[in-house]
Amino acid sequence: MKPDRSRVLSEGLIAGLAGYAVVVLFYGVLNVLAGESFFATAAALGAGLVPETGSGGAVGAVFAFNGLHILAFLVVGLVAAWLAMRTERQPSFFVLALFIGVAGLFAVMAGFLSFAAQSGVQLPIGSVFAANLLAGVVMGAYLLKVHPRLWPEIRDHLDPEEEHPVPH
Repeated sequence: MKPDRSRVLSEGLIAGLAGYAVVVLFYGVLNVLAGESFFATAAALGAGLVPETGSGGAVGAVFAFNGLHILAFLVVGLVAAWLAMRTERQPSFFVLALFIGVAGLFAVMAGFLSFAAQSGVQLPIGSVFAANLLAGVVMGAYLLKVHPRLWPEIRDHLDPEEEHPVPH
């Protein structure tokens, strides 16, 4: 495997897992504060993905939804890692990367809210936005950490008159 592909793959998987973990913790804490099980939201959203099998159905629903959820975040992480690598090499790519990120956030929210509605689960759009925004911030922070030249390159491109030292 080429070094670039290997790097995008490893960074994307880590970023995706980090974003996934943020959303799981976000909704888990909200559920516990509401006096419900940590996985109540995942169980409700996953209920339509598995056949009803009595008491084991809730566990299956949690696993089914989380499997789908983690796959979605891994794809988002891989795209984000690829965008970070491209932007680091070609800072003018930042505008397109930013557009893809913002459009992606709203596309994921729309898809998730549609999935939730089809599952009969009503989630406040504010909580969906907050959870995904936090996930995006954590994923972005990780990618900025592993690409130390990325932010200075972007700043130099956006403000070429100002000198911005690039870390070595």
